[in-house]
Amino acid sequence: MGVVPVTSPLYALHPLTRLHTLVFLGVVSLFIDVPEINIALVLLILLYLRWARVDLSGLRIYLPLTVTVAIFMFTVSIAFPNRDPSFHTFRFAGITLYAESLYWTFASYWRLMAMLFGTIQYFSTNRERETLVAIRSMRIPFAVTYFLSLALRAAGMFLEDMRTIREAERARGLDETSLSLRDRAKLYAMYMIPLFTIAIRRTDEISNALFARGYTISGKIEGGGKRSDYIHTKYVFRRRDAILITVMDVLLCSAAAARIFLGAFAVAQSPLRHYFLTAVSG
Repeated sequence: MGVVPVTSPLYALHPLTRLHTLVFLGVVSLFIDVPEINIALVLLILLYLRWARVDLSGLRIYLPLTVTVAIFMFTVSIAFPNRDPSFHTFRFAGITLYAESLYWTFASYWRLMAMLFGTIQYFSTNRERETLVAIRSMRIPFAVTYFLSLALRAAGMFLEDMRTIREAERARGLDETSLSLRDRAKLYAMYMIPLFTIAIRRTDEISNALFARGYTISGKIEGGGKRSDYIHTKYVFRRRDAILITVMDVLLCSAAAARIFLGAFAVAQSPLRHYFLTAVSG
């Protein structure tokens, strides 16, 4: 999903360490409602991508998603607010708005964005091979690893098959811009037939390829013995990886414990919320 140059300092980290960034940045926001912290996390992720020398211009493909989610969330909040009598209200463009309900939507949006960018940063900086190395480093059973590897690689193959089908239609004179919205929906539904056909055919090819290479469901060589993991030898787990993983795990557990047992990181503790309520009430 991203373009990372081979000279990126990111490759100094073990794939398992990079997988922990997905767990940490994608989960820690679940325990944080304060939007200022989640905004800081998004900025931190962008700095991380910059450090990894990822072309940030490629993130523009996610702009429609972020805008659409914001429009949907705030539209629902405005149209169906929580009409608590204790909430502060103010009028804007002839509409009565509930400040607390509106700010909760604002906080929820940035929590969602922090989780989204935490996922984007991982899949923008790692290939499926590195993800598999990280999973194998955790001694996950071969059957699970193989299932995940197929799922990861199938996503890329699905997009490539979709692109091939669309290019074939255009070569035969199909002009999608001339179709109505209803006809476009029908067209995309029709794509499912060749895509499923290709997937079924590819499943059979993969099964035959595994059988030809002597793979078994246990991951062991037929007749006993453990199969050597060549790709795993190409990555070295160093002390800095252990330190970074420990720091991320400690921070995640601390954030979870602080929220669950101490009530920290609640939206009511947001300094921006107090400023916003003071502004609308004054």
